[in-house]
Amino acid sequence: MLPGMPKKKLLLLTCAALLAASAVGCSSGHTGGRDEGVVSTAESGGGKGGATKGPSADPAEAGRPQLRLDTTPLEELRLYQGYLHCIKDRGVDVGRGTQKLPEADPKMLWFPGIDVAEERPEVEKACIGKKPLTPPETDPKRNPHYMDDYNEWIACDNRKGFKVEPLPDGGGWNYAPHATPPRDADRIDQECMREAFGGK
Repeated sequence: MLPGMPKKKLLLLTCAALLAASAVGCSSGHTGGRDEGVVSTAESGGGKGGATKGPSADPAEAGRPQLRLDTTPLEELRLYQGYLHCIKDRGVDVGRGTQKLPEADPKMLWFPGIDVAEERPEVEKACIGKKPLTPPETDPKRNPHYMDDYNEWIACDNRKGFKVEPLPDGGGWNYAPHATPPRDADRIDQECMREAFGGK
């Protein structure tokens, strides 16, 4: 998941993958503003790279790209372009992808500095059909073992020297007080997330 904002919800993969590049945590999925210190499980990659467009039980999710556990940050940014163009066309300020992901095409858009779902719900509603879906493994509604996997993810981060504290609702994490993230925090968090939610 890509850089972020410390809110209550957290991004798993992208946030973790771009933590080093952005030096911030993620939250509230990719729908909005990014603050430091929180990572969200709401928007992360899953599976074997890229995304899939499989059938969904929810008609509102039909046709939306499906992120997988091993979707790379660049793949995820590509998959978000339709959504980002949609919100941009409706007046939401977005940047360019090379701000945080230097290998991105200079024409690619980046995520806004606000939580679109909260601050511009009418825009979120209009563009939701273009927004990639979180991997099933990181969706509490689709993973019956979500909290066990979540606790394993947090424990793994801390065990490997990336000190974080869980949010009470299992929505993500905050940096531990007075802790300095290691240089390879993004790698640690991504590996731990994939290990915990991927069952490896």
